[in-house]
Amino acid sequence: MPVSLFMNHQDMMFGYGHLGIVNVIFGLVLFFLIIKMIIGISFMRKNPDEREEGYKDKGMSKKENIERYHEAGLSDTDIKIFRENLSEAKENIKTWEKLLKKEDDLQVVESVTGGLEASKQTFKYIVQNPQELTKQNEFLYKDLPNMVKLSEKFIEMKKQSVRTEEINRDLDETLLLIKTLSHSISKNYHEILMDDVNVIKHQVDFDK
Repeated sequence: MPVSLFMNHQDMMFGYGHLGIVNVIFGLVLFFLIIKMIIGISFMRKNPDEREEGYKDKGMSKKENIERYHEAGLSDTDIKIFRENLSEAKENIKTWEKLLKKEDDLQVVESVTGGLEASKQTFKYIVQNPQELTKQNEFLYKDLPNMVKLSEKFIEMKKQSVRTEEINRDLDETLLLIKTLSHSISKNYHEILMDDVNVIKHQVDFDK
C-alpha cells in the first residue's frame, strides 16, 4: 500500500523498510509533479500579455536545439522538416491567440479550458523532445488548424449585423466545438505531464 505523503516522523524512522523509502521518494516526486500541474493550470489564467512572455523559450538557443536534435537521432534533413512543421504550428498558435484577444466569448472559453496555454506548453515539449513529434501529429496537424478555422468562423458570424435563428444556432454550435477542442488540447497536455510521472515510476528500481 503506497506510503502517505504526509506520514509522520515516527513512521519515517521506524516504518516501512527500504521498499517504503522508495515509495516515499516516488510519492514526493509525484507530489511535486502534481504541484507543477497545478501551477501550470494557474498560469493558464494569467492575462494574455503575461502568458505570451512565457511562450518564448529563451533558455535554449537555436544551436543548442539543433545539437539536441542530432543527439535524438535526427539527420540534417529530418531537422529541416521538423523545424518547418514546428514553424507552421507556431503560426497557428499565434493566430489563435490574436483571434482570442478579439472576442470576449473566446477569452471566456480559454479561462475555463486553458487550451491556448496548453498548446504553447505542448509546443515547447515537442521542441525539447523531438522524438515525440509523431505522437503529437493530431495536435499539430489537426487540432491547431481546426481551432484557427473555428475561431475565425465564430468571429465572422459575430460581426453580422442581422442575426437569424440559423446564425444564432451556428454560433452556439461553433462555440461548443471550440470549447470541446480547447478542452481536448488541455487534456492532451495534462496526459503528457502524467506520462512524465509514469516514466519516473518505471525508472525506480523496487528490487533494490
